[in-house]
Amino acid sequence: MKKSVFLMMMCGIILLLTSCSSMKTSPAVTAQFAEKVENRNYTVKMNYANPMRMRPVYLSSEYTLQVKGDSAIAFLPYYGVAHVAPFDPSEGGIKFAQPMTNYKIESNKNQTGWNITFRVKSNQSVYDVFISAFQNGSCSVSVNSYERDMISFQGEIMN
Repeated sequence: MKKSVFLMMMCGIILLLTSCSSMKTSPAVTAQFAEKVENRNYTVKMNYANPMRMRPVYLSSEYTLQVKGDSAIAFLPYYGVAHVAPFDPSEGGIKFAQPMTNYKIESNKNQTGWNITFRVKSNQSVYDVFISAFQNGSCSVSVNSYERDMISFQGEIMN
């Protein structure tokens, strides 16, 4: 009995240590993500949507936010409360391919990543985007507009 409890505890500790070590990234991968972020040349693939007044939604399709130089390109879903409906129902979601303004990048408090903010004016709306990007490539993206409730996404920077 004592042996089986000991073995189960050891297996649990080994599993915990291996899962935590896989979250760490090598210096080369960290440098690669840092270069992409600082050069404004990265794509974030979204895995989850977190609407303000709804449950989180797993995203099975390819939804991305791409930053290229001084422009941002978004193809994201929207779940939540819209205060103004679009004129064309096929124009739902968050879609833009426009120049960014007020682009700011700074290291986060723990020096484990970056906080990035910018604004995009599209034909339909003005979007304020906040990205928390981490050295392991994971990201949290929040999108706020005047016509809709804020929505956030969880994703990762693509290699």
